[in-house]
Amino acid sequence: MLYYVISLLSQIYCDGPILQAVQDSRLYPDSKYFVDMPLKVDPVRTLRDFYALGERAQDVNVLKEFVDNHFEEPGHELIEVYPEDWVPFPTSFQKIEDYRLRRWALHLHRIWRDLCRRVKDDVRQHQELYSLLYVPHSFVIPGGRFREFYYWDSFWIVKGLLFSEMFDTARGMILNLAYMVNHHGFIPNGGRVYYLSRSQPPLLTPMVYEYFLATGDLDFVQYVLPLLEKEHNFWVTHRAVPYIDEDTGLELFQFFQYKATLKTPRPESYREDMELVKDLKTEEEKQRLWSEVASAAETGWDFSTRWFAQDGEHRHDMKSIKTWSIVPVDLNAYLCINMRILSSFFEISGDFKKVKIYSQQYEKMKQEMKKLHWNETDGIWYDYDLEQKRHSNTYYVSNAVPLYSKCFDDEDDVTPHRVYDYLKREGVLNFTKGIPTSLAFSSEQQWDKDNAWPPMVHMIIEGFRTTGDPKLMAAAEAMATQWLVVNYKSYLTTYAMFEKYNVSLLGNDECSAGGGGEYEVQTGFGWSNGVILDLLNSYGDKMSASKASITGSTWFSIVAAIIFYMTLHF
Repeated sequence: MLYYVISLLSQIYCDGPILQAVQDSRLYPDSKYFVDMPLKVDPVRTLRDFYALGERAQDVNVLKEFVDNHFEEPGHELIEVYPEDWVPFPTSFQKIEDYRLRRWALHLHRIWRDLCRRVKDDVRQHQELYSLLYVPHSFVIPGGRFREFYYWDSFWIVKGLLFSEMFDTARGMILNLAYMVNHHGFIPNGGRVYYLSRSQPPLLTPMVYEYFLATGDLDFVQYVLPLLEKEHNFWVTHRAVPYIDEDTGLELFQFFQYKATLKTPRPESYREDMELVKDLKTEEEKQRLWSEVASAAETGWDFSTRWFAQDGEHRHDMKSIKTWSIVPVDLNAYLCINMRILSSFFEISGDFKKVKIYSQQYEKMKQEMKKLHWNETDGIWYDYDLEQKRHSNTYYVSNAVPLYSKCFDDEDDVTPHRVYDYLKREGVLNFTKGIPTSLAFSSEQQWDKDNAWPPMVHMIIEGFRTTGDPKLMAAAEAMATQWLVVNYKSYLTTYAMFEKYNVSLLGNDECSAGGGGEYEVQTGFGWSNGVILDLLNSYGDKMSASKASITGSTWFSIVAAIIFYMTLHF
């Protein structure tokens, strides 16, 4: 029954004449607005009424009247809720020594109430009227134009909720994602029917692991473990490629790619995708480009020069997008950590047959990371380009994600230092406003430009913090202090948290939101709040907000001195 309903909804929200007519007519400035509008009547009748318009549907006024009669304004299918596990002052915040940082943490803690939503029960009863996918528990949205849950955003939101001692809300968010796996076989990019064509970075298993560390709730782990395995099998079945040894013809390991197979424009970015293919002559070329674009959206990095041609006539041009040709270093690192955690969970549950299976998979993924991604000369992991049969040896912050996932030999204490040396050599530790996502500052893509993104900054900090090496842990603390100062100073002047931040203002004391991409910078913001709260959990007992009053030039000198001092001791 659910498959039938989704099929009907797809004819309204994912493809078909109504979507095309509304988006082509530009009734709404944002392509996402229309596909978030609930139906007033069932999709069959809506389609029938539209076809009855005939050529009159080309008249914008007639089309607008049709939409007004058949669709509701977006947002009514969600209810703002007061989370029952929210308390004014979580006891965990007492570890934040500085009263100004503690007060800031309480402001961010309060934002959870503003961002908490529940899906109306009418969506469950009448899914055929909504592009919103039903989930049974309350959840925290990212904010701004993002009214629904998003997959990988949820990881950092959950991290923040755990420090806020909102364990029930965190548990509910995990159960919502498990509900997606149970009903759709995987977790879509976000909670809309038009996101069912792709997923996002697979972080459900690490979410459960973080929840288990915070609560010790083994029964919960046992309950969701079959669905964690089911989601893992989705990636193995639909996103894995065997690596065959050229000499022996034997499969050495598997590697993973983002590979959505959407053959139409993304509904939420319809006009942008149509504009992209306007010069292509064949339908086959258009469909391939749309699939490449959807696959890049699945990465969470939508968009970046990382997925474009790195050289040649169309270097860094969106039209040169080649996501299917890239083996992403971070995706394989995520799958690697998932295998390690699954092995641990099955060991706790006593299923030693599966412990062996996932331990072997984990060892093969470490082999994959070393064989396909590690560059011994540069001392870093890179994406691998299947077309060029070589590393994409360009700096992206994702190059260091395997350090976070610990996807290398446990006894190797040299690699973390080499990763630090690489970041230092690329100059990205000299930025005073955060770690840039890339160095392609001429790009207009939001995962380039001069932006630092909270989840990536967090993974770099955590990668060094968890090495156990005093010098690298000191580097992590310097990075965390820098990021806290940037976010705190921005919050003092804007009273807002942004999805991304600008890193290019060297020598300038101003801290501001990032930019670029297909939409304006959004506030809220779920993962930004979660990253800050988690950093305060790790460093709140040793940090002071007084650094936020230091001038930009002085702060730059302090950070540069710390980095210089550390390099002398490496």
